[in-house]
Amino acid sequence: MSRKADDFDVRHRDAGTAGHGRPAADGGYGGNAGDVDYDLGYDSTGWDTQGFRRPEAGFDDGHEAGRSRDIGRGGVGTAVRPDHGRAPRGRRARAAGPGMDTEESTQLNWENEATGGMWAPQAPGGPGGNGGTGGPRGPRGPGRPGRRRLDHPRVKVKVKGGWWRRWTLRKALGVLLGLVGGVVVLGAAAVAIAYEETPVPTAALAATGFSQSVVYSKDGSLIGRFGTTNRKMLQYNKIPPDMINAVVAAEDRNFFNEGGISPTGIVRAVYKDVTGNDGSLQGGSTITQEFVRQYYSGIGTQQTLSRKIKEIFVAMKVAKEKSKQWILTNYLNTIYLGQGAYGIEAAAETYYGKPAAKLSVAQDAVIAAIVQQPSTYPLRQYRTQLEARWHYVLNGMVQMGTLTQQNAAAMKFPVPGDHVPQTLGADVWDPYVLNMVQNELEHTYHLTQEQIYNGGYVVRTTVDDKKMAALYEAVRENEAHINASSRPLELKYMHAAAALEDPGTGAIQAVYAGPGYIGAKYNGTGRVISRKLCAKIACEWNMAVDNREQVGSSFKPYVLSAAVKAGMNVQTSTLNGFNNLYIAPDTQPMTYSTTAEIPLSYPVRNDSRSENGPYTPQIAMAVSINTAYADLWHRVGGTAVANMAQQFGVNTDVACITAPCGPKHLKMEHEAGVALGQASLTVVEQATMLATIDNGGVYHNAHIISSIGRNSQNNAPPIPVKVTSYPVFSSDPTMNKNEATQVQYAMSKDDAPYGTAPGAGMSNGQEIIAKTGTTNSAQSAFFIGAIPSQAMAVALFTNEQGQGKQTLDLLGGLSQGGMGGTWPASIWHTYAEDMFVPLGIEPFPNPVFSGETWNQVPLNLRNAGKKHKKQDHGQNGNQGGQNGNGDGNPTPFPTFSCDPQVVTCTPDNGNGGAGGGTGGTGGTGGTGGTGGVNGAPVGAGTGLVVTGLPLWARRRLRARARRRG
Repeated sequence: MSRKADDFDVRHRDAGTAGHGRPAADGGYGGNAGDVDYDLGYDSTGWDTQGFRRPEAGFDDGHEAGRSRDIGRGGVGTAVRPDHGRAPRGRRARAAGPGMDTEESTQLNWENEATGGMWAPQAPGGPGGNGGTGGPRGPRGPGRPGRRRLDHPRVKVKVKGGWWRRWTLRKALGVLLGLVGGVVVLGAAAVAIAYEETPVPTAALAATGFSQSVVYSKDGSLIGRFGTTNRKMLQYNKIPPDMINAVVAAEDRNFFNEGGISPTGIVRAVYKDVTGNDGSLQGGSTITQEFVRQYYSGIGTQQTLSRKIKEIFVAMKVAKEKSKQWILTNYLNTIYLGQGAYGIEAAAETYYGKPAAKLSVAQDAVIAAIVQQPSTYPLRQYRTQLEARWHYVLNGMVQMGTLTQQNAAAMKFPVPGDHVPQTLGADVWDPYVLNMVQNELEHTYHLTQEQIYNGGYVVRTTVDDKKMAALYEAVRENEAHINASSRPLELKYMHAAAALEDPGTGAIQAVYAGPGYIGAKYNGTGRVISRKLCAKIACEWNMAVDNREQVGSSFKPYVLSAAVKAGMNVQTSTLNGFNNLYIAPDTQPMTYSTTAEIPLSYPVRNDSRSENGPYTPQIAMAVSINTAYADLWHRVGGTAVANMAQQFGVNTDVACITAPCGPKHLKMEHEAGVALGQASLTVVEQATMLATIDNGGVYHNAHIISSIGRNSQNNAPPIPVKVTSYPVFSSDPTMNKNEATQVQYAMSKDDAPYGTAPGAGMSNGQEIIAKTGTTNSAQSAFFIGAIPSQAMAVALFTNEQGQGKQTLDLLGGLSQGGMGGTWPASIWHTYAEDMFVPLGIEPFPNPVFSGETWNQVPLNLRNAGKKHKKQDHGQNGNQGGQNGNGDGNPTPFPTFSCDPQVVTCTPDNGNGGAGGGTGGTGGTGGTGGTGGVNGAPVGAGTGLVVTGLPLWARRRLRARARRRG
């Protein structure tokens, strides 16, 4: 085969060999040529992939394949030169010659350009006759120079791709339909697979369970709400039928007859949106699709095709798996309806102030209309659009047959009102209580703010509405008397606080935390608290829980309790109450404190020079002898006292007892000043300590939450209430209770005529346990008092503690106005008369004394002395009663405060008592005391009338250099 044949992809066999249905061909080279089979494909311009032109357009395909014509003597695989120059295109008749049929043949004409180098220069003829290589038109013959056209006999050529070169309409339609059918089949298969593989989410979207947490008082009044999601759930049988009909008419009128989606609805919505002129846009989604979108997690609201397909598949499956009632119930309970309302029940209360069951059909239609645009339709500026949508809903109900045309025409548009639930209740104390509830939820129950705001908790508190009102009234009444005097309250730096606890449970039943938040009336009845005034008085600061103040001598019960726990017998022991005493360090518990300075000692002096000598623990508590309890602290030890405070619920680290704090970054654990109240405690901590002693030594942590439930849509079980309880004196219940009675016994004389709070006693003769506390410069004043079923702490204090010039001195125009036994005791007394007296007499248990006798008096003072004559000490006066009938405290003042058989009772005339004074409006008070044993004041039972308010104040001369009483 020639090289040209190779280049042209011409396949041949041995010359002269017939095959493939064709005779052997002679190419003119003196032998048989191989068969020729063209397997060429052509493009639209007539060129094949090898660079050849296609056959002439007039080629006759009707001849038999395999028939060939000899053309001259050309060799096989070459373009044979015709006898006469360039032949014309198409068919022509030619004479029969050697090797040619007489039949008419179609000449296969190729342009010379198609053959590339397949041409011969013209020359004189050569051997072989015309057209030979030596003929007239052979190489260098006389023919026309240049390339020439070659003529070939007609050959049936199999052209690759020939079917595609001849398109018809039938072919095009067939191909198109085939492609479309394939796409449809593949698409259907893909949809089926996607549908099967798209699961219905197992978890509801978290937001569908979001709802406000609501806080109530013990009596059921609203205190406040956390969060903004107002949601209330209804069962299907509680949903009004008219509401169902209205919503279906608004959102999906074929809901009960269709599957999860509505193709016709989508088309109809598009058409009406384009052609409608009522301003009301239509939606193509069904109620099921809307429900799926807002209820299940993982569906989302993105405007993407994949999300929409997923929504459709899930809606179809939900419609198949769930009932219409189930879908509609959850849809109507979770859909957002504006103004923070989720679900139809919350919406009914928000817009019409009543439950859904009590709405009219017209009101139902308004709520159904809001579904489409909940963020805008409720607003006043969109009232026209809302009313148009309302008419659309009514028309839909008429078309569905659930409302008559006559009734629809008679309806007037019911304008929705503003009944958005308030975040806070109506009482002035509600914000403080709500803040306390949140703190307890976070720190005790470890709930996050998100859980509190969206968890749908129903929190009931221990707050008693009547007790709260009475406590605020007691504060108001006493502040009014103070403000009517020459020394009124300085609101800029003077504050009040109080806390009432149930000793048996630790429940905070009432709390005075402040006068109110911004916008509230001061103490509930005064002027409105402005932002400026609030900043001045720190109105939003909880003074009872968050404020820490030095508590003065009201810390002494901690010291006494630690001593009892350590084994001291309160009845038989004697304390060292000598004035100007040097307290030995607590590292030397058995070293006596003396009036002479000793190494590492801490000097302490009493409030009056007359307070000088041995005292029983009870009298030392009632009279508030500083040196006696500072020395007892040294005997017990600072660590034991700190531990006792911790057992009572005091945060001793924050109080600077067991952790360094304050400007000097020091801790007080081993300082004798702790016994005198230099540590800073809260009012609630003081109330809890007193409540624990009152409860027979069983501690219950102070708390304000009584239960944590769930709202109706949250089926989770309620959270158990956490209250920490334990005995503080002994693990043995009996011993624990008995030791607590010893402390109760020691605290039972504070309201006696010789005590520091003679005016605190109750008019019905109810015994109380109590203690006062006043700090240096009267910068804070405390009174804690309890009956068996109630314990309350009250305090007045300034912003500055231990420094500065702020003071409560002369408050209310009284010389003792800055002391704990004056105004704090008066507030306590006012409340007690109103709330405790009606309870009747509640007896304390009889004290059971145990333990060892501790004698803290140095040996050189333990000589027997002469027993003093009993004195009246004013007990025959009215002792604080207003009628002069002796209806104050019934307990008489003891003859002496030290036993002359045990220690030397050296009289110190001092100043003694200040006299009995008058007994209010009744008879005269008792005669002034002539000076108690060692000068202890014993005749302070005076009755005072302060601007109409009876107030008992103990008149005592005191050294103000260091006031701790």
